[in-house]
Amino acid sequence: MKNLKTRITNTAFCSLLIIMLCSCNDRYDYPIPENSFVETNLPPAVKVTLSKSGGSWQMFIKGSEFYVKGVAANNFYSKAADFGANTIRTYGVADNSRKILDEAYAAGLYVNFGLYMKRETDGFDYNNEAAVQQQLEQMKQDVVRFKDHPALLCWSIGNEAESSYTNTKLWSAINDVAKYIHQVDPNHPTTVALANSDVTKVQLIASMAPEIDFLSINSYAPNVPSVRDNLNTAGWQKPYMITEFGPRGTWQMSPEPTRVLSWGGLVEQTSTEKAADYLQIYQNHIFANKANGCIGSFVFQWGYQTHGDVLTWFGLLDKKGYTFPAADAMQYAWTGSYPANRAPVIQDRNAVLMNGKKAEDNIKVDKSSTNTASVVATDPDGDPLTYSWMIMKEKTASADGSLPDGIAGLITDNTLSNISFKAPSETGAYRLIVFVNDDANKKVASAVIPFYVN
Repeated sequence: MKNLKTRITNTAFCSLLIIMLCSCNDRYDYPIPENSFVETNLPPAVKVTLSKSGGSWQMFIKGSEFYVKGVAANNFYSKAADFGANTIRTYGVADNSRKILDEAYAAGLYVNFGLYMKRETDGFDYNNEAAVQQQLEQMKQDVVRFKDHPALLCWSIGNEAESSYTNTKLWSAINDVAKYIHQVDPNHPTTVALANSDVTKVQLIASMAPEIDFLSINSYAPNVPSVRDNLNTAGWQKPYMITEFGPRGTWQMSPEPTRVLSWGGLVEQTSTEKAADYLQIYQNHIFANKANGCIGSFVFQWGYQTHGDVLTWFGLLDKKGYTFPAADAMQYAWTGSYPANRAPVIQDRNAVLMNGKKAEDNIKVDKSSTNTASVVATDPDGDPLTYSWMIMKEKTASADGSLPDGIAGLITDNTLSNISFKAPSETGAYRLIVFVNDDANKKVASAVIPFYVN
């Protein structure tokens, strides 16, 4: 997310301006930007501390232990609390940053607040001292603006800013931001989120960014088990969080060659299979390390995807706000109990077929050929299920980057569990997607079959 272009930091002036405008026929002649908010009876900022006792790190809010049960969210923020989450994560300052903080506070959630550090892949040069200083000055404004909000938990200075980086001055720049935060905000700790737990990077942070209070690691199914060992090898002495976790990523498929098809398409797990991965990672490699320095985590992604190679790969909710089985799994992880009503089940990839073949079978068809597909789904609560199929061209998206509506006119009746459809008339890679809905309880399951039109 890009930083805001305009900010008004003099709230006293804003208050006076609003009073003057309101006194003129009780209307505004000019809109008051959301960015220029005037504080309204919010309680003071909470005091967040980190301490080590008996060899174990803990986070405390106002003196009480707080273990982060977080969601890396891009929408449906307040709904996370319904499933047992206590924190949301943002990635940078945006037009709706204040709104997110307010929604979180109203829902009883805290915010791991992101400050976007520019990357070398953005064209940013950390040898350019003037540019680095300008970035720091902008972040100072952001910190002053939001530091006293009662929903604020901590500051995350950069997200995977070291991806493909070459210049270690990045760590000094991050340290300067953290140092300033400590000068003006005694209530909230600082962190930096890394793309992995590479030992050398962790050691550089320890030596070059001592103002960082705890480390954040984004890690997915194959790599999460090694995080704790890597931190031990690096000699990391402070606490850490797993700030993104989920199933094996689309960028990690080379160890699973049967899930990489002959034309490069990727075979996706069913939503039920993904839920099992989320739960296993949390129980075995996150919460299991609570006594070893892990002070919490953030599941990826609360909401629906708006970027990525495969737009159905991650996401615990669909666009309508229906929740996938992974949301139920996370409620169990966070609270010890599943929701009263659970999402539909598509047990495995053998339960969804195209022309009698499963996703791994490198399905190729002719242009405009007639084909069939079927799915076997059940509902744990015996609720009636509805079906919705769609076909999309690989790597296409809606205007907002999310899943498109699909190609019209191909499926005879997309509301059945068994369908007939025509293949697209254009050569290329496609994905056949089925959504199985429990509409009464706003629950959904999904499965995908990639195929290629000759």
